[in-house]
Amino acid sequence: MAGKIGIFIAEDHKLVREAWKLTLENNSNCEVIGETELCSEALEFCLKNKPDVIIMDINLKDGKSIDVIKEMLDKIPNASIVVVSMINIYSIIKDLYKHGIRAFLTKNSSKEELIEAVLKAAKKESYFSPEVSKVIMQQENEIIHNLNNREIKIIQLISKGMSNKEIGAEMKMSEKTIEGHKTKIYKKLNVGNNIGVYDFAQKNGLVD
Repeated sequence: MAGKIGIFIAEDHKLVREAWKLTLENNSNCEVIGETELCSEALEFCLKNKPDVIIMDINLKDGKSIDVIKEMLDKIPNASIVVVSMINIYSIIKDLYKHGIRAFLTKNSSKEELIEAVLKAAKKESYFSPEVSKVIMQQENEIIHNLNNREIKIIQLISKGMSNKEIGAEMKMSEKTIEGHKTKIYKKLNVGNNIGVYDFAQKNGLVD
């Protein structure tokens, strides 16, 4: 990216916004081009100006910030959104990541983490603070423990790109039975397709 990273901040506490702005503008690569405490203003500004990076709290005063984030991701090509929040819940993190956010920090994160998240988001890379990564790891480890050996084997075969027919032949089951197991696996992993299964398998060392 040529020039400075244009950053927009949406956070409902003025002192926090000012602290973030100071931190970011102390970095020679960053420039804060706008800020607000309101969802409506954040959406309006970002749709019009398309900042390189959008920093969003998920508890803004005037609306459902999560819905606004999803709308931004839908309407702004290549939007790079960094979520910063006190809320550190796996289901929210995973849902927003599936929709395309680049980074997730908590308000316990350091200044250095904020800078790293913004710089990575600007390059279309992902960043999760150690606190958030721990939540993800704990939850996904728990999911693995809820999978039986047959389900793990099917996940591994799905991740190799095998069809239901091929998996059935490998495991000596009918295609219909494999489809039933896949439905249960999708539900346990909270994914909607084989790509989600493959991503899970990669993250958790189930495939090479």
